[in-house]
Amino acid sequence: MRALSPAALVFVAVQALIQFAQLPALGQEFGTPSAWLEQLDREHHKMVSPAGHVHATGQVEEVDVGPGTIILWTGEIQSRDGSIWMPPMRMKFHATNRRMLQGLKPGDAVAFEAARLRNSVMITSIRKLP
Repeated sequence: MRALSPAALVFVAVQALIQFAQLPALGQEFGTPSAWLEQLDREHHKMVSPAGHVHATGQVEEVDVGPGTIILWTGEIQSRDGSIWMPPMRMKFHATNRRMLQGLKPGDAVAFEAARLRNSVMITSIRKLP
């Protein structure tokens, strides 16, 4: 394989930057990141088969309703179709709807459903366990 000349490398880099600059920003096609999450919340069942959803339990470590994130300690989770597998761990998840995180606090035991949406495992529903 022949190395590119410095001029060719600059040309390739400039072309890549031009292409990148033309890409829409995350969520821009929906107006705002909030609108993007709201659409995911409404349509995730159309985007992922039931076998791609995970039903699991965990314990809340931290909740940040503003950006819609929650840190959970979970056991092993795996979807029936194998698209999601995670060993027991502490993990930060985004929720498709920030409102579902309201009322949750550190120490709460929760049951949740998650799906791989836009290459990220996101919580699609969550509820506090008694």
